[in-house]
Amino acid sequence: MEQFEAEGICLRAVDFGENDKILTLYMAQKGKVAVKARGCKSAKSKLKYAATPMCFGKYYIVGKGNLLAGCDLIDSFFNIAYDAVKYYCACAILEVVDKMTLEDDYNHALFVEALSALNELCYSADYPKVCLFQHLGKIAAALGYEVKAITLKDYYNYFYHTHSVKINSLRQLIKLDEFK
Repeated sequence: MEQFEAEGICLRAVDFGENDKILTLYMAQKGKVAVKARGCKSAKSKLKYAATPMCFGKYYIVGKGNLLAGCDLIDSFFNIAYDAVKYYCACAILEVVDKMTLEDDYNHALFVEALSALNELCYSADYPKVCLFQHLGKIAAALGYEVKAITLKDYYNYFYHTHSVKINSLRQLIKLDEFK
């Protein structure tokens, strides 16, 4: 039975069946990988934490169907959830990584930058939108793009008009600014 283990960030979790989820992980040395987490929606599941976006841990994957066998939590970035703006900023980072990468296409600079962005948002960002703006530039550079952006709206327009990718979390942040 084929198995591998690597550190990874959970980018997205989608419900599948009664108690399962399909996770999209961005893993060190592997890139973006879809993984099936069986039974993780159950109240007694030991892997419930591993199937939440922003979870950073060492994931253990087995079988040809990429089944989640275990996860050693490194950081959950839980404090981000207490601040709506930080949460949207973190979601924007995860969404860009998810939508702008292909499966099994690993980019070390992108992995490091996404992890750095989550870490800064969780532990030291007094101005989360400024943090997001700076990290979006570095993420775009890691993806091989040069973006001339002055505002978050410029980043949204770049991803949408150049790559036909809507970054919904970024759009929500822009809407929050418009209501003020």
